[in-house]
Amino acid sequence: MKKTIFLLFASLLGIRSQGNAQDKTSASFNDLIAKEWKLAYYGDNGKKQPPSKQQADNRMTFYKDKRVLSVEQGKQDQGVWQYDSTTKVLTITDNKTKGILALQVMQLDQSKFVVGYKDPNGALVEIHMLAVRQ
Repeated sequence: MKKTIFLLFASLLGIRSQGNAQDKTSASFNDLIAKEWKLAYYGDNGKKQPPSKQQADNRMTFYKDKRVLSVEQGKQDQGVWQYDSTTKVLTITDNKTKGILALQVMQLDQSKFVVGYKDPNGALVEIHMLAVRQ
């Protein structure tokens, strides 16, 4: 009886420690996106296009509580974001205008964030951003 209880307890500990290891190694989307991102370049038909001088300091800061701060050419806009893990679509809603921007998440890790955006002509433009701080 004692041996059975010991084996059950040891099995539960093993399963629990495996779960903890998986939790630590796989960061969630919210954990990865929650930081400040700087525009690195645009990708258009396989070509890298650097930001213009006016866009060089553009930043987006995402927060875990679903707020987002966008700084474009010195102008700050605030909004909220949502992520659909099934479609991999990041939706940003501007607080003032209520305008909605849908972005296809192509890559997200600790240091790089790439989204796709369809311009008014229907062409897919990739927006490549780098983490300001890790």
